[in-house]
Amino acid sequence: MSARHSVVVRLAGESGEGVISSGDLLTQAAARGGYSTQTFRTFPAEIKGGPCMYQFRLSDEPIWSHGKDVDLLVCFNQEAWDLNWDSLGAEGSILYDVTEVTIPDEYLDRARPVRMEELAKEIGGSLRAKNMVAVGAVTGVISFDTTPIEELVLRRYAHKEGVADANIAALHAGADEAADLKGRYPLVPPVEVEDDRMLISGNQAIAVGAVAAGVNYFAGYPITPASDILEWLSVRLPQTGGLTIQCEDEIASLASVIGASYAGAKAMTATSGPGLSLMGELIGYAGTAEIPVVIVDAQRGGPSTGLPTKTEQSDLNQALYGSHGEAPRVVIAPVSVEDCFYATVEAFNYAEQYQVPVLLLTDQGLATRLEVIHRPDTDAVELVQRKTSAGIAREDYKRYEYTPDSISPMGIPGEPNGMYVATGIEHNEYGHPGYTPEIHTGMQDKRLGKLEPIRGTSRVATHGEDQPEDVAFIGFGSTFGPVREAVDRLVEQGLSVGAFYPRVLGPFPADRLEAFVARAARVIVPEVNYTGQLARLIRAETGIELESVAKCDGLPFTAEAIFDLVAQEVTA
Repeated sequence: MSARHSVVVRLAGESGEGVISSGDLLTQAAARGGYSTQTFRTFPAEIKGGPCMYQFRLSDEPIWSHGKDVDLLVCFNQEAWDLNWDSLGAEGSILYDVTEVTIPDEYLDRARPVRMEELAKEIGGSLRAKNMVAVGAVTGVISFDTTPIEELVLRRYAHKEGVADANIAALHAGADEAADLKGRYPLVPPVEVEDDRMLISGNQAIAVGAVAAGVNYFAGYPITPASDILEWLSVRLPQTGGLTIQCEDEIASLASVIGASYAGAKAMTATSGPGLSLMGELIGYAGTAEIPVVIVDAQRGGPSTGLPTKTEQSDLNQALYGSHGEAPRVVIAPVSVEDCFYATVEAFNYAEQYQVPVLLLTDQGLATRLEVIHRPDTDAVELVQRKTSAGIAREDYKRYEYTPDSISPMGIPGEPNGMYVATGIEHNEYGHPGYTPEIHTGMQDKRLGKLEPIRGTSRVATHGEDQPEDVAFIGFGSTFGPVREAVDRLVEQGLSVGAFYPRVLGPFPADRLEAFVARAARVIVPEVNYTGQLARLIRAETGIELESVAKCDGLPFTAEAIFDLVAQEVTA
């Protein structure tokens, strides 16, 4: 069988069976072997029990989505088959636990039983090695070198005598079980393993970006799917002289971050939708008091507690408008794991330059996705420092002074002649309470007007034609990868197609979007929410006629689904 450039593998089973750790192990090994990877996982909100799934795609070429049709489905139990059989590609194969799963007769010609539980008990004396048997079976089917996996196992269990040997034995036993499928999906080997490659998740990229941006202080409260940022920084931020604390709730977290920023620190928190709701009043306060903070919102399914472990893009309205009154803020949506790093640096730069809260919107799919990226050059990162009151005589210091760019020098505690009251009540240039129409109108002009330059200068992610004539895709965040792949396929069909993804959604770059779609026959807006929040924003800002394609099933778009939006019309 000829070698393939891309293989999609899905592991499914019960939470607690090692499905997620198996997927991570295979993905890490693939990355070490020089392959490009992208993952998607879904798991129950309960601590233990319930179905979970891990899908990873690996290729010797760059890839932009986790794939659709599964080449190899690995079922740990019967429910895994019942929930995932329809994801199998036309030529896909099945590995299943012989003691747990019954496969319908029509699929038996491409299914192979694996003695996952039996071999785990024989080798390790318990079911703990069951997932390693499954991992071994996968490596046999796709002709994947097990050496990187063995190295990872040895490192993980170096402190536990005999555990590493048992897991490696289970790995080889699983590969032997799938011997008759060996080489079913042989991968093209990568030309070379690049030195600057790294495997990282969206949350980790944000944390690394924060450190590169000079974050001094992080306060947070654990919430899925943002908790990884708190966990990662709690270990590493103290190593750079910073401080991480876990607060009693999200309100306390943002209040603490605002206080740290008032004292001169670059400060940040991370949360998800329910936590962002609790932060609403303080976001308004930070905007009115003009105190820079960065807030990460790793979106999940809503409303209320909703779907804590599923992906959704339904916090856009809340990010843009979620505070009483009309408070200034910047809203950024990174489009990939690599972009999470650079978007975080930009978030701090915007916060410091414009003295506003900056909200960084990701989602469960992007936050937990593992992706091979090029190692960011942290030495090349350009940082912006806030304008301070240093050198200003006390009698001349106006904290909220009207300036040509509407950005006033910010006093830092301990600076000579920089004292002021950071008040949330309406105030004059000195920060003294003031309620006249002239003061309120003037301060709103100042606070909201200072962000206007961002509309024309913020980065935009594009792909395909600069001014497409057939179809223009507009979106935000994690849908960029599938759309990018779909655009390439549609261009191969001879269509004039392009994608435009504003990375800064507030303030919205309306003029630039209008120029992009000026010649397009169709404008399609795919997003993972129920009401089409981005589509509504575009209509409000531009009046463009568009097709809203919104879904809220907890799953990301696939490139095939985006492609079909256009291809079906062309062939009809």
